Amino acid sequence: MFNYLHDFELTGAETPLHDFRVELKKLKSIIKFLKTIYSKDKFKKTSFLLNTVFLQAGEIREYQLLLQWLNGHQLTQLAQTYFPEEKMKRMIDRFHQQASSYESDLKEVIERCSKFIHTTNKILPEQYIIELNAKIEKRLHKRSISDDWHELRKIIKQWIYATNWIAEEEETNRGSQFSLYNKLQESIGHWHDLQVIKETIAQKQIHLSAEIDIQKDLSKAMDKLNHAIRYRENHITEMIAKTLAVA
Repeated sequence: MFNYLHDFELTGAETPLHDFRVELKKLKSIIKFLKTIYSKDKFKKTSFLLNTVFLQAGEIREYQLLLQWLNGHQLTQLAQTYFPEEKMKRMIDRFHQQASSYESDLKEVIERCSKFIHTTNKILPEQYIIELNAKIEKRLHKRSISDDWHELRKIIKQWIYATNWIAEEEETNRGSQFSLYNKLQESIGHWHDLQVIKETIAQKQIHLSAEIDIQKDLSKAMDKLNHAIRYRENHITEMIAKTLAVA
């Protein structure tokens, strides 16, 4: 986690930021698990410190994905007018200014969590995995609609992270199940990224612009987003059906 943070400080690149956020999610998943065992009050500060860093990194990540999508579809007028590169540079600069503070906060989070981890019975993560799997299966068997997919993905990711907490010899045969769940959550993630991009563009009320080039870009953007979202929705529906058939 700290290596990725340092890499992002040095380069401001997309890859280390993405990897840094993945490590933050893993840490968040540990705290979420610990809250099911111990009093939630014991984790108020750790949750606050971690969420502060996570939200700041997430804001930059979402803007990076937005610019990447706009530039990838040659929507230059839209990008330059409403989503300038300079904004991302300012966001990264602010993050860099806080980086040393974030590092100290994350070290405190790890230190506070460690004492609970060392005293937690090893059988509890195994029970937790079983409970999470039951939640996933319940959501898959109900009439799944797109409104539920993001929450489903969060539970799947929590299950994936939790499977890494137990020793290999204690792990049952989860190979095919792990692969199906992982592919499903990745597809939902791509779908959710497109939804966020669409919402971000819509919030700017670009349709009010009198510029013809802007309106052309907006129309093109919405057509491509709606098409890509429908494709992802069909793909996710098929994947859910396949997962249920194997289960």
